[in-house]
Amino acid sequence: LYHQQQQLQLAVAPWGHRHPHPSQGLSPGSSHRDSCQKGWRLLYILAAYYKCSEVLRPFLLAFLQDTSRHPELPFHGIAKACELNLQKTLQFGGRRLFPSSMELRAMVAGRSAKRQLFLLPGGIERHLKIKTCSVALDVIEELCHEMGLQHPEAFEEYILFVVTDRGEGLVGTGWLCTVGTMYGGYRA
Repeated sequence: LYHQQQQLQLAVAPWGHRHPHPSQGLSPGSSHRDSCQKGWRLLYILAAYYKCSEVLRPFLLAFLQDTSRHPELPFHGIAKACELNLQKTLQFGGRRLFPSSMELRAMVAGRSAKRQLFLLPGGIERHLKIKTCSVALDVIEELCHEMGLQHPEAFEEYILFVVTDRGEGLVGTGWLCTVGTMYGGYRA
């Protein structure tokens, strides 16, 4: 556990120091900017799989929230995405399977979402955007909102099925990209 804390602290350390002027040292061609961007993408991936320690959690969440609240800071968008990944991991546990090589390449390149086809009763096809940390409940909630169903009790009435030769149900806490990895269905 201590070793994991040290590794995460080393991964987060480059963002701890802020320049008085956010663009200072971060010009578009800067290798420092590229290095920071790669570090943020690594944190984005790690936050989808691993919970941080109870000791580090409040500091990491505060840092991510603070960074994402200030659009003038570099990387505020990915800081928000890291925070959302970490919140999902804390709520549902991390993703269970590592990403496929194709998904990993997409994440490293900064593409964290994909359009996924969902088949609804009556032959209706619906494409929804899913992200690295999307779970079945996210899709169910989105579809329920589109149908005008706003109450959490309504969400419990629905389930997603993965179209395979087995037709297994996917409960609300099922990670969609994990299912894609299991069945080879992830496309960047």
